[in-house]
Amino acid sequence: MKFNLTDQEKISQFAVLFQNLKAFSEHVILYMSEDGIHMQGMDSSHCSCFDIKLRNDWFDSFNFVKDKDISTLGVSTNVLQKIIGTRRDGQTIEMSVSEDGDNLEVIFTGQSNVLDKYFEIPLMDIEQDLLEVSSSESDVDLVMSSKNFCELITQLQIFNDKLSLTFTEDKVTFLSSGSEGSMKVNVSFDNVVEYAVAENVLLEQSYSLRFISMMCSFSKMSGEFSMAFSENRPMEGQYKLDGDSYVKFYLAPRVDEDIN
Repeated sequence: MKFNLTDQEKISQFAVLFQNLKAFSEHVILYMSEDGIHMQGMDSSHCSCFDIKLRNDWFDSFNFVKDKDISTLGVSTNVLQKIIGTRRDGQTIEMSVSEDGDNLEVIFTGQSNVLDKYFEIPLMDIEQDLLEVSSSESDVDLVMSSKNFCELITQLQIFNDKLSLTFTEDKVTFLSSGSEGSMKVNVSFDNVVEYAVAENVLLEQSYSLRFISMMCSFSKMSGEFSMAFSENRPMEGQYKLDGDSYVKFYLAPRVDEDIN
């Protein structure tokens, strides 16, 4: 197994991805196939999870041989984050599995005035099955600028960790309220990329801002953040990448007895 990234925009996206996965989990399994890389994970409280697919055509080169190459690579997200942090602008990324199959090899090269770097990460033996994530028609679809949405989430955290959302055909309301005050925002349709709500729907949901803030740490991966909401279903948030690649998150609605 070997893949390369030379496109600097995608390298930046790849770096953001692996620098922030540690907020969800101490380790991650890379499920390898001829189609690309699939990753899933859940936070320790089991309130939120991520589902990530990087298709083979997202990479500048991607080589996986079925029935020969290792199909599951367990790695420490903390170690990956530290390694990615040593890469310098302009350097390319190459990852492969060592000949003995025990290590993930990471190489940063490509800048004449920067030292090439070579790393080996011991692979972890982790047992975890891929979850079946089903998609269904949602009651509300909302797409906002990633920057605007995440700035709003940061501001709402001033007063509380609980975010209350109200969706109607006419408006979207964000509310955070605590003992020191409250913040309410009526989001104008002029400030969203897309908004669609099912006919005659009034949807009210509450979520932990801490977990939504974790989603926002990936905001540099895409200029837009797509969200889907439905009654009695987790919120879905998605950063769409080139082709059919994506980074998705699922967050369970918050109930009063939740402690976050």
